[in-house]
Amino acid sequence: MRSSAIFWALAALFEHCLSDDTPQALVIPASQYFEGIDGPWSTFDIRVGTPRAGTAEQYLRVLVSTASPETMVVVSDGGCSTSVFATVPADCAVSRGNLFNLSSSSTWHDMGIYGINQNGIGLEANLGYSERAQFGLDTLGIGLQGPSLGNQTVAGIATTEPFYLGIFGLNNQPVNYTQLGNYSAPSFLTTLKDQNKIPSLSWSYTAGARYRLKTVYGQLIFSGYDTSRFTENSVSFTMAEDITRDLVVALQSISYSGSTSATILSNPIDIYIDSTDPNLWLPDEACDAFEKAFGLTLDSATGLYLVNATHNSELLASNAQVTFRLSDVKEGGAAVTIVLPYDAFNLTAEYPLVANSSSYFPLKRANSSAQYTLGRTFLQEAYLSVDYERKVFNVSACTWDEGAKPNIVTITSKDAAADPGTSGSPSSSATPSDAKKGLGGGAIAGIVIGVVGAILLAIGLAFCLLRKRRKWMKQGFAKTTVTPEPDESVLKGPVFNSGTQSSATATHSSPFSGADMSVPARSTAEYSRSGADTPARTATNEGSAAGGSTVELDGRDTLVRPNTELDGREIQPVAENPGVYELPGTEVAGDQGRETERDSTPSRAGSSPSNDSRDGGNSPPGTYVSTLGTTWERDDEQRGNHELVSPIMPRHGRGPRAF
Repeated sequence: MRSSAIFWALAALFEHCLSDDTPQALVIPASQYFEGIDGPWSTFDIRVGTPRAGTAEQYLRVLVSTASPETMVVVSDGGCSTSVFATVPADCAVSRGNLFNLSSSSTWHDMGIYGINQNGIGLEANLGYSERAQFGLDTLGIGLQGPSLGNQTVAGIATTEPFYLGIFGLNNQPVNYTQLGNYSAPSFLTTLKDQNKIPSLSWSYTAGARYRLKTVYGQLIFSGYDTSRFTENSVSFTMAEDITRDLVVALQSISYSGSTSATILSNPIDIYIDSTDPNLWLPDEACDAFEKAFGLTLDSATGLYLVNATHNSELLASNAQVTFRLSDVKEGGAAVTIVLPYDAFNLTAEYPLVANSSSYFPLKRANSSAQYTLGRTFLQEAYLSVDYERKVFNVSACTWDEGAKPNIVTITSKDAAADPGTSGSPSSSATPSDAKKGLGGGAIAGIVIGVVGAILLAIGLAFCLLRKRRKWMKQGFAKTTVTPEPDESVLKGPVFNSGTQSSATATHSSPFSGADMSVPARSTAEYSRSGADTPARTATNEGSAAGGSTVELDGRDTLVRPNTELDGREIQPVAENPGVYELPGTEVAGDQGRETERDSTPSRAGSSPSNDSRDGGNSPPGTYVSTLGTTWERDDEQRGNHELVSPIMPRHGRGPRAF
């Protein structure tokens, strides 16, 4: 349990480190409903107001308006009343996307009753729309769990025309209240950008198509688009100067293909794209060509091109389609084609739009060029991306790939990215959202596992290296002790530097020079320094060959020979103690019957003992002389004594002479 907690703590840390605080594209899912009395159409969820105590949050379903700067909702006060219905439908509230109760919201701030347009200016004024609404400021949220913003403009409507369902406005223009001192409220899109919930003033929208695949819902994305929903093209459109009709394209032609082929529109026109209205508003010549190609008849009572069931089945079987060629200019230039099958025109009119449900063709005759409009029907097959910061937009043909994985791309702000210029693809001003948004749980878990594995590997390597280093240290400093062989010259007495001797004179000559012999008695330490005080003698090739000696650093021959006296004589072992040798200058023992003169005159200090007495000659033994120059006489106890005598500590009480 503890290891699992540590793992997820590391995962959360990595997610926080890898996450980017920059806002990303905001995707608003569709409501999963197709509804409306002139469609049906894919709707979107919104949340309006703040519930008072004891009341629930109010969820509504609305259509998307690419032209409106405000949101409009159907209010409970009159929305399903006999004042607007001859006969109130049983499912009225549901069919209208639910009703908004102003009094149930604690944050509703009433702004008054106004028309949605005045004097031919305002929302859908060019199409003849007229609607009075209760305007106010309230909290507005998009989607079931999307962001919620305060002080947003909300207009309550009750009538069934021109809006049966409410609308959610995407236009970035503020709503002006001219009668209240020109007070204006920012649009929902602008507030999202100001509160850093999206990176740019842009959006993408497609209306969805119930007839495609197994039903394809609409899509709304703030500051981004989904490349899996359309085919990219190189055409970029610039916005018109009129802010009430800004999404204008050049419609170069309209062609028909089915049982026959025909040209619907041959003269290019400028036309406005607007999802608020469902119809195609075209010049008379285009409407006449549509009537001929599809066998349409205008119903004077309703003002709709109603299509009976038999004819509708024939049109569906013909696989007829209409191609729209769009460009940013009327003549030449790059163009994009949007193809609509007859299914896109096969809409259903419901009560109260018509008395009885009927198929209809969404076509309207325009009174002037100001009414030329490609409505919501067109956006079933077209994907629209709009960037208000760069004043450009893109229109692309929708693709229908069942099971395609969404690929959301963020449209960055103009201040944060290079201007896309005239590129036709929305991606020119955008970055893939997946590259910046936080990593998924699986990716984070993989990263954590990899990092933990790397840490454990590093610890293991460090342990092995330290262990090997400790072993190398032990081997380097714990060397095997080898007992040295004793130096034979040390065992057999000190050897001093002396001149090189030939074999002929080595036996009978003293190893010291006359100068050495004439100096006063010295200590052992002084003898150790005699090599430095005595001039070096050059070793001759003859002496080296004869003595087999090695030259010291001072040039003297070491004359290291086994069992050899300083003067070159061989040391004789003591009979009673084989392997023990006496140093020169000390007589170990005399003959038992030999008489010694007690009062013999001692020899001069430093003189060499007689060779005859050392060799056991007949000369009476004289005073004993140590190699250190100490002299003493032998007493009665010493006569005939065969014990070994140390040259440093004599047995008699007289002791060595002071130096």
